[in-house]
Amino acid sequence: MPKILFLANSDRHIRLCHIPYMRLYKRNGYVVHVATNTNQKIDECDKKKDIGMCRNPFSLKNLSSFFKLRKLIKKEKYDIISCHTPIGGVLGRISSIGLKNKPLIFYTVHGFHFYKGSSKISWIIYYPIEKFLSRFTDLIITMNDEDYKIASNKFHTKVYKTSGIGLDEKRLKLSKQNIKKELNIENKYVVTYIAEISKRKNQIEFLKVLENHKVQDDIVFLLVGDSNIDNFEEIVNKYKNVIYVGFVNNVGDYINISDLIISPSRQEGLPQNILEAMYFNKTIVATNIRGVRDLINNKNGYLVDDIDELIDTVVKIKNKKMTKKINNDISKYKIENVLKEYKGIVNKHLNMNIK
Repeated sequence: MPKILFLANSDRHIRLCHIPYMRLYKRNGYVVHVATNTNQKIDECDKKKDIGMCRNPFSLKNLSSFFKLRKLIKKEKYDIISCHTPIGGVLGRISSIGLKNKPLIFYTVHGFHFYKGSSKISWIIYYPIEKFLSRFTDLIITMNDEDYKIASNKFHTKVYKTSGIGLDEKRLKLSKQNIKKELNIENKYVVTYIAEISKRKNQIEFLKVLENHKVQDDIVFLLVGDSNIDNFEEIVNKYKNVIYVGFVNNVGDYINISDLIISPSRQEGLPQNILEAMYFNKTIVATNIRGVRDLINNKNGYLVDDIDELIDTVVKIKNKKMTKKINNDISKYKIENVLKEYKGIVNKHLNMNIK
């Protein structure tokens, strides 16, 4: 039986983004393995491996991960390695260089570390690495216009663009919970940001900027997502207008009760939180960055240049009742249609027969 390895830095990334793709390969007779930075079980795969990847690209732990992964690839003789996250993308490709029976290497880009507006250091470090490793990649899949144009014009392999990872409507199913009552915000104007708490998603900077703004007492900001920042709950407790919810499975309930959805993010691929807000036809205020501007226009939201403008826009929308009347057509972003795009790319480019 053919084998495929899904490779990513974290279990969370696999669970949120790639379960439908793992199921697709299993339906097509593949043995599915997963390698991340833990040995926690993922039900949809046949074997799980901890290779100890570290999110910090300069950590020496990743050298150990390289040797573990190369040994695993030699032992299992994979037909395909599907690489995700920057570290997974690097390790998956360098670990396969020079192998006698080299697997096909697919690299799905969830947002390059270099982009218009990023630091010169990001371009100096990450762009040459990605360009060099493209020589050892059979297929690169991007999700936004900017990444696609850079990769297709400059890299050394075939590059395609899909409509993201796919929006799963089951994840957005509403429960009977009264979220507003549970959070004691029944008379509040609710502004929600759903994203992993991280430097990339910019919650700490958002809080710092919020501290310098006069925001009405009846506005509450909900921050939803698991945290990669130490003592984040203690930090949030200093802000009377902010509630940290943490990670939730019923994310649709929180979008549904929101008056506005915001995204002060610094870096995106094709943001799933924006797509989920579009599914509920919510007005969105977000920083004008790659991936976000692929989705938001003046009909369904507001693009802003920085967090100061974002907060000012939130207050203005609330005071002047500027919420937009929206009817988004997001059919092409739904998981069943994105899977069709993916199958079409793989079958056409590599002459495979994934059904």
